[in-house]
Amino acid sequence: MKWHPILAAHEPTAGRWELRDQFGRCYGVVEIVRRGDEVGYRADDGAGALIGYFTALRTACQEVHLRFVRSHGPAPYAGYPDFRRPTR
Repeated sequence: MKWHPILAAHEPTAGRWELRDQFGRCYGVVEIVRRGDEVGYRADDGAGALIGYFTALRTACQEVHLRFVRSHGPAPYAGYPDFRRPTR
């Protein structure tokens, strides 16, 4: 069996999963949301910033985990700085 981010999820209350790191700190939350007969999952970064809405719990957990992993690396490439002298 391979490890998956859903294995990092703890369910403190029904329908709410908290993804926790190796120190037990919450780095993301996935909650069940319902609209009429449709059921989905809302994923955020643990501080309330929305990551997205998903139709599968596995996908929601995976996206939260990817955001967490990416937060440990360098920022996205912002392009080269503009060294041109201002024109008059």
